[in-house]
Amino acid sequence: ICGGTLNATSSVQTLTSPFFPNAYPPYTSCRWILDAPAQETIKVSVQNFVLQSSQSCSTNYLEMKDFPVGDYGQSHKFCASDDHPPDFYSYGRTIMLHFKSDSFMPGNGLNFTYQVAGCSRTYEQAYGYLKSPGWPDIYPHDMDCVMILKAPQNSFISFFFNSFDVESTHNQSQCRYDYLEVRNGSTADSPLIGQFCGTTLPNPIFPQSNLLYLRFKTDFSVAREGFEATWTSSPQGCGGILYGDHGSFASPNFPGTYPNSTRCEWSIKAPRGRVVTVTFAQISIDDPGDCQNNFLKLYDGPNASSLPVGPYCGAETNISPFTASAHQVYIVFQAQYAVLPSGFRLTWSS
Repeated sequence: ICGGTLNATSSVQTLTSPFFPNAYPPYTSCRWILDAPAQETIKVSVQNFVLQSSQSCSTNYLEMKDFPVGDYGQSHKFCASDDHPPDFYSYGRTIMLHFKSDSFMPGNGLNFTYQVAGCSRTYEQAYGYLKSPGWPDIYPHDMDCVMILKAPQNSFISFFFNSFDVESTHNQSQCRYDYLEVRNGSTADSPLIGQFCGTTLPNPIFPQSNLLYLRFKTDFSVAREGFEATWTSSPQGCGGILYGDHGSFASPNFPGTYPNSTRCEWSIKAPRGRVVTVTFAQISIDDPGDCQNNFLKLYDGPNASSLPVGPYCGAETNISPFTASAHQVYIVFQAQYAVLPSGFRLTWSS
């Protein structure tokens, strides 16, 4: 009564759990394969996904994954205790979805839409992961893609590049051929933050608003790997949810020094079933040495009641990577002041 192989087209189509919004049968298991035309990708947008917190995650979940997953594909599993699933954009042309539930409880159900995704897209969510088309393979020629990030009102976006390789002229100050253009706002005439090309990893972007406009333009010749980035947002202007199987983040104003009286709280959420490792790429936190007022602290779990690691302060050059016990790490950064140049950048894998 559910599941099957379906073709994604440019029009929006809807799939649901059996008899939605009414009760589905006990021990429901629906597997859908969504297939787009060659060279295209798919967007899945979950409208309703409700399970009860009393229902076990091993037998009640929604799983969305690139098919086949391969080395770089995404695989995300959502249970009752997770946040609402963000929009899922496939890397290739095929997605597999699996909805499984042992028993129906009032309110339960699943309803989602799918369609072919263009390279221009708007992300209306608080956090996400962004990559150039085809990454980590080379990007296509003659592209002009506009991506707009719309975080919730009264929150501030932080945007972190994980990797960057875009064709440039010998003089990288001019990006004549291929470039990524970033603007502070949601339109093509919003104030320009930067135009990026070459192989230098651009600095993090802190637009001080809930909107960010990105335009990725490529010409008809040489192509490189492109870029990928992690972004998040929070009402405090720093911190937020860091989503994905790998990524990076940094202190406010990095590589400059963070402001006095800074407090940030990040939550790394890798896919369920993975184990997170956090690497200290760069860290220098000005402090007399007791790590009381200026520190970075990690917690092995979803919040600050989990087992702590650290605190870290000072200029530490050889902190060994921290491997958590599961797929979540919580990070607290607090700084009353900084006299010496201070900041940090961390990466994670899983």
